[in-house]
Amino acid sequence: MAKKLSLGIYFILLFASSMLAQNDYKVPIPTQAQLDWQNSELVAVFHYDLHVFDNKKYNQKENRITPIEDINVFNPEQLDTDQWIKSVKDAGCKIAILTATHETGFALYQSDVNPYSLKAVKWRDGKGDIVKDFVESCRKYGVKPGIYIGIRWNSFFGIHDFMVEGDSDFAKNRQEYYNRMCEGMVDELMSRYGDLAIVWFDGGAHGPEKGGADILPIAEKYQKSIVFYHNTQRADIRWGGSESGTVPYPCWGNYPFPYSHSTNQEVIFKNNFQLLKTGDSNGKFYMPAMSDAPLRGYNGRHEWFWEPNDEAHVFPLKNLMHMYYNSVGHNSSLILGITPDPNGLVPEPDVKRLKEFGDNIKRNFSNPIARTSGNKTKLTVKLPSTQKINQIVLTEDITQGERVRKFILEGRTKQGWKTIFEGSCIGHKFIHKFDDIDVSQVRLKITAAQDKPLIKSFEIFHLTD
Repeated sequence: MAKKLSLGIYFILLFASSMLAQNDYKVPIPTQAQLDWQNSELVAVFHYDLHVFDNKKYNQKENRITPIEDINVFNPEQLDTDQWIKSVKDAGCKIAILTATHETGFALYQSDVNPYSLKAVKWRDGKGDIVKDFVESCRKYGVKPGIYIGIRWNSFFGIHDFMVEGDSDFAKNRQEYYNRMCEGMVDELMSRYGDLAIVWFDGGAHGPEKGGADILPIAEKYQKSIVFYHNTQRADIRWGGSESGTVPYPCWGNYPFPYSHSTNQEVIFKNNFQLLKTGDSNGKFYMPAMSDAPLRGYNGRHEWFWEPNDEAHVFPLKNLMHMYYNSVGHNSSLILGITPDPNGLVPEPDVKRLKEFGDNIKRNFSNPIARTSGNKTKLTVKLPSTQKINQIVLTEDITQGERVRKFILEGRTKQGWKTIFEGSCIGHKFIHKFDDIDVSQVRLKITAAQDKPLIKSFEIFHLTD
């Protein structure tokens, strides 16, 4: 009896030592906005700008430096933001983001500080406000609205990489004017449309320490519970290192720096953005990765904006499911770029594919064979009978942070316990899909953790083609 007791104590101490290997380390805790972001899993970003209407292929390099000749090409006669939001709601998106301004500098709302806005066009007699329409449609369909603000480039005002070129008094005065205009737009967009899920500054936003606009205090004044992405002062999420819609495994929500890729670039840009892709299990800050890709990115294309004759490049369903498994299933969120057309509608092939995508996600994840949860280091699920399984979904209760560091998934076969997978990160969600095996039980063994593991859900599936 004494030997058995000492052996039991040995294993308890061994696990305790693995949990407390870094006894000075505190697991970072997500904010409520970050939790809402992670729980959304699927996000849509709608890109809309003047060059959608020029009937030419989008050329980012040229569009950043070439003003649109005729602002009144903007004429979405059938604009229907309800149709936009319904299409992404059908895909399962819980957050939708609109490019209120992009690289032309044109603002899709009634700006009092930016004359290059919907006030200046003939469409709707200069009274249109697509941001307002968009936010109202989001709320109608139960999707949380977000706003994308592009201030890094502005072809109309001659801004490149946040700055006016030159150091003359003329350039300095124009820079001062542009900075104040950007601050004014942020004030308008953060104060006029109610609570927002996210504000996204594409390419970041220079702070005053770099000669740019001081936008963070304005966003924080009006939006107390928002995902802020990003500048050199604050970042609540991070780019996942590619525009493939995927991140590698493991992808930790923890991160070593308080800001994403706007600082510490000598480290972050190494090895093809490896740190952005994987995060850091022992990072002191919670900053989950996003995985972004345009819906029209198939077969060599990568289109964030609508282009003529591009329907063949909508990703097939199998590619979208690959993204889902390797983004949402790797503790990230998946952001899909949606391209409304010159009529003001999401094209029908895109609408159809989004619906197929949402339906397939429901089919794959709505009917587990069995499930459990708990705060033990070993959880076992007994199946109704010996049967085939081929998918396991794990989620942690990340309200207390990402605690699991190593785990093993096993299935009980007729020959005994068989290892299905050995992993590290669970986080908000981990999905493992594998070839059919016949089992009567499935077991999760957590072999290393920071503090007591909190498994919110442990689900077993068998998918059929």
